[in-house]
Amino acid sequence: MDKNLTKEEFNVMLMLYVANSDGRVNPDEVRLMLEQTTPAVYVEVKRRFAKMNDAEVLQCIEENKQTHAANNEDRQQLLSELKLLIEADGKPLPMEEVMLKGIEELLG
Repeated sequence: MDKNLTKEEFNVMLMLYVANSDGRVNPDEVRLMLEQTTPAVYVEVKRRFAKMNDAEVLQCIEENKQTHAANNEDRQQLLSELKLLIEADGKPLPMEEVMLKGIEELLG
């Protein structure tokens, strides 16, 4: 499977990974993702995401971070979007906070 992503696809992949940390992606999270991308991009990334296991998603993020999160400004923008995502349903869970911290470290 091709793991090269556009910047938009990379952002959606990260958002799906964080949103799915509690085992489901809720409608508020989907709405927020669709504010950041087109429905076609969302559907395609979600299709690819569904075929990947956790290790493959992390590898995909690792392989694309230098291209799409190369500087501190890009990383901070992504982290801000991810924070909004975990707050989208009005009740961020501890596991979502831990996931956000892990993504911050991964993007390093």
